[in-house]
Amino acid sequence: MPYASDKARRAQCRRLLELSAHDLKPLLDRAGRLQLDTPDPSQQLFQAMLQLCLFSRHREHPFDRMGGRTFPELLLYYSVTLPRPDRLVLRMSCAARVARYLLPTLTTASDKPTELTGLPGLRLEAVGRRSLLMHHLPTGGRLEFQDSRDQLGGWDMRLLGETEHGRQPLKNSTRVTPAEERFAHYWAPTPCTALRSALITRGHLWWSIYAHDAVTEYSRRPGGRYRIRWAEGYLMDEIGELLTNSAVAIPGATYIPAACQGDAGILRLADAMVELEGPRTAKEDQRDDDG
Repeated sequence: MPYASDKARRAQCRRLLELSAHDLKPLLDRAGRLQLDTPDPSQQLFQAMLQLCLFSRHREHPFDRMGGRTFPELLLYYSVTLPRPDRLVLRMSCAARVARYLLPTLTTASDKPTELTGLPGLRLEAVGRRSLLMHHLPTGGRLEFQDSRDQLGGWDMRLLGETEHGRQPLKNSTRVTPAEERFAHYWAPTPCTALRSALITRGHLWWSIYAHDAVTEYSRRPGGRYRIRWAEGYLMDEIGELLTNSAVAIPGATYIPAACQGDAGILRLADAMVELEGPRTAKEDQRDDDG
């Protein structure tokens, strides 16, 4: 029965992404089918760039130059992912504080070259009672932070509006600066764009686990460009199965398990390939801990 099957898939999606019934409703199309992926190529480009940022190592991403929290540490404030066709919505505690780290600034000093912090081209578009909508000028993609509280924190909003000494905020600029244009290759189309966009809408599969340590690295396999490696949470083949054969599956994606010990699983979508390297078995993890 199609209705029963759809109902079961919606229940599985709610469980895997930890969504309330209210959160799930906007993820359904007019026919009641789950829609986790945007059809908008511009939004895909932006989400693919964001995936590299939020799956980066501490301080290793060239945009990750703000003092205090690093990009991966911003996920300490993370609650759930709520993808929309025209934007990516992330529910966060202290949403304005997190936005302050991602909205770009330029730092100039007489003895140093200009340094960019935050996501180049990202601008603040609108402020609501409990949400911040940001617009990425080069791609047209949008990112919304929804505060997990009833309203945005007043102290964090004041910090977001402050101008620090030697640091020029770009959140209200209507143009992309030359310093930002130097990073255009980060949002340029690649064969992996659609796949990386789909991975960030399903980031909860990793981010909901404490000390997941999920990072994107360059692949060691010829012909493969990216590898996602993580330490805690779902097993490697479990993630592969969820991404290809579950309520949150990426349409058209296939998974090939690791061929041998020490190898990685392969996630494919059309011509794109991403390697998955995570825990293999609970017993194997225990042996590592004992060692």
